[in-house]
Parts: sequence; C-alpha cells; structure tokens
Amino acid sequence: MVVMERDKNRLGVFYVVLSAVLFGTMPLLTRIAYAHGSNAYTVAFGRMFFGGAVLGAVCLILPGCSIRISGRQLITLLKLSVPYALVPVSLYTSYDYIDSGMATTLHFTYPVAVMLILAVFYKTRPDAKQIVCAVLCMAGMVLLYTPNGQVSMKGIVLAVFSGILFAIYIVLLGKSAVKGLHALVLAFWISLLSAAEIGLIALCSGQMVFRLDGAGWAAEICLALVATVFGLVLFQKGVFLCGEVKASLFSTFEPLTGIAIGVVVFHEGLTAREVIGVLGILAAAVLLVIPIGKVRGAE
Repeated sequence: MVVMERDKNRLGVFYVVLSAVLFGTMPLLTRIAYAHGSNAYTVAFGRMFFGGAVLGAVCLILPGCSIRISGRQLITLLKLSVPYALVPVSLYTSYDYIDSGMATTLHFTYPVAVMLILAVFYKTRPDAKQIVCAVLCMAGMVLLYTPNGQVSMKGIVLAVFSGILFAIYIVLLGKSAVKGLHALVLAFWISLLSAAEIGLIALCSGQMVFRLDGAGWAAEICLALVATVFGLVLFQKGVFLCGEVKASLFSTFEPLTGIAIGVVVFHEGLTAREVIGVLGILAAAVLLVIPIGKVRGAE
C-alpha cells in the first residue's frame, strides 16, 4: 500500500514538473505576443479562450469524454475559476509598476501561502521536510532575482496577491469534489469560465485589444496549447496525485525553465548568485522526492 502511494506521488511530481517546464515557456511566448500588438489582458484571455476551444473539441471527439456537468459541479468550477482567472491579470498588471523579475519572485512565494492556508483553514500542518524545502525554494527564488528598475508598493501588492490567488486555487483544487471529472473536461471548464471572467474585466476596463498581426496570433495560440491544453491538464492531475504542498513546491521549476530559455535562446549568462539559486531549488526538489519516514497525507 505504501509502495502504491509512493508511485502515485512520484507520478504526480512528474506531472507537476512537466507542467512547470511548459509554463516556463510563457514569458518567451508572451514577449512575442506583446511585440506584435497584444497586452496582458489579451494574452491572458487568448490563452484561456483558445486553450478552452481546443480542449472542448478534443472532449467532443474523444470517446467517453463528455463536457456535461451537474449544477453542483458548475458551482465548484466557478469557485476554482475566479482565483485562476485573476492570477494572470494581477501578475501581468504588476509588471506596469515593478520589474518582471521582482514580480516573479514575489509571485512564487505561493508555496508558503499554500502551507499557511492548509494550516489555518484545514488544520493540516506541513512536516519538517516540507518546511525546509519551502525555505530552500524561497531562498533560491530570491537569489534568482537581480534588482532592476523601479519599486512600487502597488506593484508589490499585486505580485504578492497573484501568488496568494494561485495558492487559493491550488488548495481549492486539491480539496474539491471534482476529482472524478475527466482531466480534459475539468481543464475545459476552468479555461472557459476563466476566459469569460478575464474577457469581462478587460472589456469593462477597455484593455482588450485585437490589433495583433499573424505572429501575434500565432504566439497566442501556442501559448494556449502549451499553458492550457497541456500545462493546465498536467498540473491538475499532479495536484490530485501528490497533494497541494508538493505540487506548489515542484512548480518552482517554472522559473528554471525561463532561465534555461534565456541561456539557450538569448545567450544570456548566469551569475554565481543565480547558479546558487538554481541549486537551492533543485536541492529542495531532490529532498522532496527522497522517502524519509512515514508517508503522510499532507504531502
């Protein structure tokens, strides 16, 4: 039984790490979309809308995969979609006030937020190993950040808020009653509802733009495929298999992917500080997968 539980956890970790690698390509695709006429709201909307459309089409042609859900499930999915939709809106908006490096660092404090939410509202305390891993991840993120540009309290609040929102989404997802839904159906509804919510915010604020050229639309569609069709599905499966805390900690592989893209694609160099930061996150990952002591449900 313990062996089966460990296998399930390892599979969940694999799904989360793979999703983090896919999510890590978002800055590159977003940069391309921005350069060809898009903005934060349009990128977030397009990612959800096009991704949801593809997922819906797959569900319609895949045998035994119906997009029909009950009213109770719809209410649960609405609760999940609200924080998920607001994450990119608040994070991307923070870029207008602070540099993206600081915003990303502040956003990735969400593993700690996940632990706090579980401890306060669900009375689930993290074990010593999880706390050590969280400290290593946070230290690694701080070391990866190089101060550059202006500092604004509004930007800081928005970036931290985006991390809290994502932590809320992770916890609600892990504790939700929609685990029985097909992974593609779950991702379809989350994407569809999030697209509607982001679209409404963008239209009301006058931030929706459709002046993209061909390259801009291509970047939007690639972003939808990478981050929504594959990334979102894998992350949700990973949360259900390995738990909220492990999923949040292993998702810190996302900025490592961004660094790798910077080195390979843009020939950016790595400072000693950044190397130590990467090693800190990797050390946390290794420590998490080492089976120490009794397997606990909170993991």
